[in-house]
Amino acid sequence: MRDLIYTVLELEKEYKNSNCEFCSNRCTKANKAVKEIVTRNEATDELIAVDVVCEECEEKYLNNQIPKCERCGRLQTKLDFDFFSGKNICYCIRNNENLEEKELPSLPHERENMTAFYERQINDLREQLTTTEEALEIEREEVIKFQEKSEEWSKRQKQELLDRIKELEAEVERLKKLTSQQTAQIEVKEPKKWPWKLKK
Repeated sequence: MRDLIYTVLELEKEYKNSNCEFCSNRCTKANKAVKEIVTRNEATDELIAVDVVCEECEEKYLNNQIPKCERCGRLQTKLDFDFFSGKNICYCIRNNENLEEKELPSLPHERENMTAFYERQINDLREQLTTTEEALEIEREEVIKFQEKSEEWSKRQKQELLDRIKELEAEVERLKKLTSQQTAQIEVKEPKKWPWKLKK
């Protein structure tokens, strides 16, 4: 069996509405694909397959639970199932694929082909972008919560000040009335004083 490189990548636009090729079939509810697995020949850099996978099957792939063709090394999908025989028949058998292709000579440091390298780089950058976006969303939510609390505190403070002003105004009015009443009482009680005495 030839050596293959499997790379998990974000879905390209043309696969956005696809169903998982590892668990979906016509008889059961289809699971939406969330990632794609690109398979390449390590020696020749030939593209072998592009399979789309749901979250559950991606987990199975990462745990090495998805079977591979013993002849060519491809991941086995539902597309390989043959209804007549009731068995999986891999693409390499159905198309009589020649697996004896001549491998391109390469130096040890060239073993990892550039295409696979860049695919992994793109995948890593996309994961970093997703992580950053999630962190920014959390930070944005915290800022919104802080602003809401600040506005609530500001409104509460403003209302408390307005209430206090009303209390003080009422107190001033009460004192004015009290002062006015006391002044009237003093004027009533005080005897009249004549500026001079009448001479006989």
